[in-house]
Amino acid sequence: MDINSDLGEGMDHDSQIMPYIDRCNIACGGHAGSRELISNTIRVAQGFGVSVGAHPSYPDRANFGRISMKMSHQELKQSLRIQWALFYECAQLCGATPTHIKPHGALYHDVAQKPEVAEVFLEVIEDICPEITVITAAHSALFNFTTPKKITLWTEGFIDRNYNADLTLVSRHEPHSIIHDPKQAQQQLIHLRNGWIQSVDGRLQSMHVNTCCIHSDHPNSVAIAKAVSAVNRLP
Repeated sequence: MDINSDLGEGMDHDSQIMPYIDRCNIACGGHAGSRELISNTIRVAQGFGVSVGAHPSYPDRANFGRISMKMSHQELKQSLRIQWALFYECAQLCGATPTHIKPHGALYHDVAQKPEVAEVFLEVIEDICPEITVITAAHSALFNFTTPKKITLWTEGFIDRNYNADLTLVSRHEPHSIIHDPKQAQQQLIHLRNGWIQSVDGRLQSMHVNTCCIHSDHPNSVAIAKAVSAVNRLP
């Protein structure tokens, strides 16, 4: 199973996670990140042979991009273009080729749940990086649109988050939203790799994903990355 992680968000352990993942999603100025941090993260990824992609968000550092913002379509498009331009410039200077793009936080959920936001996001992607892979939720609104032939949509599962019965993520405001135990994270990966997810009501439900995410701002992210990698190497 392909493993990704949201990096370049100012944590001090990105380099410790990097050996255990296949691709990283790098914050590009919306919720976190800077020119220097983007470039440094890309260079670390290159050292481990990890693919790099952009991780744009609503322009809201105060809330870490985790609160939905009311923006006009034009404002959102402009923000996404600015974030991509910064990331792409850094990638070029480092000699790296971006492979994917994954929205962050509230934008991730809005793209998945609100057709009007999904349409705006897709329009920008088609214009700025039409041959990219877009990582989105398993039941994303993006799948309701006809995508250009060169854009690939990948579905994603979360190794360190719990799911509601309707297969949405348990709110971070809930005490049981995050998986802290590396062994539980291992089991989550095993389920996802086999096309299932166990929701908080105990049911195993079908959910097919192309990649699985580990959050770098998780307090136990390094231990989870190690544990998951060990299981992922097994047939």
